Amino acid sequence: MAGAKGKIIERFTHLSHRKVRKIYKALRRTAPPSGPVMQGSARYFARPSKRTPTEWSIQCAIFLACYERMSKITTMPVQRGWLLLAAFNSYLSLTEKLYETTSVKRLDINQAYALLSYCGFMTMSSGAKLQRRQCPNCSINYPVVADEDLDTQPCPVCTLNAKFGGASRRGWPSENEDIARQTQ
Repeated sequence: MAGAKGKIIERFTHLSHRKVRKIYKALRRTAPPSGPVMQGSARYFARPSKRTPTEWSIQCAIFLACYERMSKITTMPVQRGWLLLAAFNSYLSLTEKLYETTSVKRLDINQAYALLSYCGFMTMSSGAKLQRRQCPNCSINYPVVADEDLDTQPCPVCTLNAKFGGASRRGWPSENEDIARQTQ
């Protein structure tokens, strides 16, 4: 029901492509989204560009924090498909008010899966293209491209705070700092 691509559903349910397509059509009255599972590059999730504003990195940081917290709810191993869905639903819940009141774009479940894959959570490989870095100022953990200079990858929350004058200078926390606290 979250709109995941058929390949992702197949991976976590071990159902055939045909069966996933049939169930998807029955539940959503449409075929599962097509196209490759991994879209974009690791930079898409970590580096602001013409297509991806600084706020996008914050959205990625919030989702990664949800995933990390969900993975720690039990000491027993949890099925990664369930963990992806639970973290995604938690992320949607946390960002609902922001999404309704602003034009901030949120991740969809397929982008969330790709983000986790680039961070190495969906595979057992040690060569993840993205890592998480903790900001020494606001303490948010945000995604950075592993093989690029960390000095050129500033904290997205602090960047936005500096860009918009930082409410914290006036003695109260800014919305960005509130978001940072929620992601920890």
